[in-house]
Amino acid sequence: MPDDRGLPEITPYVDLIDRFLQGSVSAPDFQLTYLRMVKNERRILGGRVFPVLQELFEDADRYVADSRLRTGAEDLDDDGLMSCAARARSALRDLGYT
Repeated sequence: MPDDRGLPEITPYVDLIDRFLQGSVSAPDFQLTYLRMVKNERRILGGRVFPVLQELFEDADRYVADSRLRTGAEDLDDDGLMSCAARARSALRDLGYT
């Protein structure tokens, strides 16, 4: 349900991103949980929020925990995923998610 600003309620996403950025969730756990959350989402999240969450979904999908398995330039390590999560969090903050 949208809030007073017309933004959908996405507290679980914001909380997970924040916990990852604070270091209380590991990169592999973030990846697994975030991918599962987005895949199980049944709502239409709207034109401003969806692109941010979708881009982070694609980033999480490119994350490869084991460095021996990272073979492509597009593969992300822990730091790369962290940077992507920080970018997404900043974008969500700009939309009004404090």
